[in-house]
Amino acid sequence: MKRNPLRKELLDFRRKLRTSGDDLETLRALSETYLESGRFADAVVVLQQLLARRPGDVDAMIACGGCYRELGLYESAATEFEHAARSAPRCAAARYNLGWVYDLMGRADEAIEQHMRAIELDGGDAEGYYRLGVTFARRGEFEEAETWYRRAIEADYDCAKAHTNLGYALDRMGRTDEAILEFKRAIEIGPEHAERHLNLGAIYGEKGMFDDAIAEFRRAVEIDPRSAEAHFNLGTALLRRDAVDEALDELEMAVRYDADNPMAHCELGLVLSRKGMFRRAIAEFQRVVTLDGETPEICYQIGIALAALDRLDDAERYLESAVESDPDDPRFHYQLGIVRDRLGHDIEAVDAYRRAGRLVKR
Repeated sequence: MKRNPLRKELLDFRRKLRTSGDDLETLRALSETYLESGRFADAVVVLQQLLARRPGDVDAMIACGGCYRELGLYESAATEFEHAARSAPRCAAARYNLGWVYDLMGRADEAIEQHMRAIELDGGDAEGYYRLGVTFARRGEFEEAETWYRRAIEADYDCAKAHTNLGYALDRMGRTDEAILEFKRAIEIGPEHAERHLNLGAIYGEKGMFDDAIAEFRRAVEIDPRSAEAHFNLGTALLRRDAVDEALDELEMAVRYDADNPMAHCELGLVLSRKGMFRRAIAEFQRVVTLDGETPEICYQIGIALAALDRLDDAERYLESAVESDPDDPRFHYQLGIVRDRLGHDIEAVDAYRRAGRLVKR
């Protein structure tokens, strides 16, 4: 049986701890091993043991705060970083990390204050500038975010995430061509990152450049075949090119890898309806209802599929629900008119057709 080197390393550390009585260097080394392997909860336990022995160890406080942040325990993370900042007022890393977690907690003003303090203390580096840009972007201040992302790029041109987030900010400001350039630069720096191809593909899609979008989404799928987002985006882009069979395959993969994504189930249902596979389409639409609640559009799509299966009474109920929830959509009234006409409800059918006509003429 193949030996697990991490397991052996951990056993060695535990053996040392039993014989040395919580040796500080062994505790530190053990925490680093847990951190490197992504075992943040275990790392917290060891770091807390270390801090019990050395309460003023700022590096341990920052490491512990980082673990809490990775675990989504932002209040505990903030407590550790605040303690580190009080213990070492001129420690830029404590300020930077405190700003990061404040940002995640929605405390943007305090986050900016801490990031600025960190920059004052160490002269600023790409990571500090980048994180400040993220905070401004989260507040919707994209021009200010652009300034700091560009500072990050000046400090380290190969900071791919700064190029990526600058692309987001430029896109939000309507500067699409500039955004494309930044996404391309991020890909040039690290071409084997699926997310970067997804970003570029998405903006191509926004511009109606579907062939280019499809190429980027295909590359994302190649890099990360289990990415539900990549399969979903590729599927929806393929639909814009009427490649229905390929789109169906991709959307089925999207649902396979993210069974709780209502948008993926909805798009899959639409493709199945388009191919005349109405029973399967209804199952997908019902899954959307389970995940995201009943909406007028989903009721409308279920109604159409039921009508195609000659389940006219059920179709009428769903279409009536769509009309009741959104009486201003002419499609709902028109399809309801068709179903009522097929049921022999002539007067009600005419009324539905008239309502649809009046809405179209508005």
